[in-house]
Amino acid sequence: MTVLAPLVATRRPSRVVLALGRIEAHRMLRHPVLAGGLVLSGVHGWLTLRFPDDWSGARYTVAPMLLGPVMIAISMAVAGSFHRERTELVADAPVGEEVRAGGRVLGGLALVALVTLIAAVAAIVIRARGGLDLGDAPGRTLHAQFALTEVLQQPSLAVLAVGAGAAAGRRLRSHGSALLLLFTAWFPTIYVVWGFQGRGVVPFSIIQLQPVSLPITTQAADPSQYPASWLLSEPGEYQSGWMRLFTSGSLAGWHDVYLLGLAALLLGVALPRGPRVVLVSAGVVAAAVGVTMQYLVIP
Repeated sequence: MTVLAPLVATRRPSRVVLALGRIEAHRMLRHPVLAGGLVLSGVHGWLTLRFPDDWSGARYTVAPMLLGPVMIAISMAVAGSFHRERTELVADAPVGEEVRAGGRVLGGLALVALVTLIAAVAAIVIRARGGLDLGDAPGRTLHAQFALTEVLQQPSLAVLAVGAGAAAGRRLRSHGSALLLLFTAWFPTIYVVWGFQGRGVVPFSIIQLQPVSLPITTQAADPSQYPASWLLSEPGEYQSGWMRLFTSGSLAGWHDVYLLGLAALLLGVALPRGPRVVLVSAGVVAAAVGVTMQYLVIP
């Protein structure tokens, strides 16, 4: 804290928050768990590229979950930062808890910026390569592109990861318990994400996978009779008839609102009493609106 003494003397809280943010960002970006998450996500991406070409839509569907290990790492790195607030040393700090919390949140945004950069580069590469295959003939495309709101799911997830890490690190007595809770909470949202792909539950998913499979009420004898704009999934082992594959930028956008609402709620739990009520209230409202609008978007 001696580094911040000149800034504290000037009584410029915003400058102190920025200085703390730079320190926390440096710590988080160098955290070993973040490096591990990046490596594991890289391995997942490499395995995805090796999917067989006849596995239609696999790369498009799996892409949103590839940064899952990075999200776990972000939560753990942020939890370590916020857990330091529980030590007795903070009572002697030259700045208040609100300023320290602001600096920690600002430091966590550096991790959000990293995820945003990765997601943007991946989207540009996919677009430059002409897109991905999705659907089964006659309702198939080889040029499926992610909507901007689908790409923004990754930064939104990173903000949620910051909020989850902040809440666990600040409110749980044991650092180990916080890490265990975060891993236990994130693991099924990443590796059992298929369980949240159905029409009735997809608005509540954390990582949203598109397309959403919709049953076709009137099965046509010839699938070419379905609307030309529909992406289709042919009958197979797990479905008796043709299904419509629904993708939507609006669905993804309202899902982003839902994620940011959850993030605000969790950050409210982690922050001091002053901003807590506002953030928790805003988070609950945003999450509820996001879920409701997703149900209205799905046919």
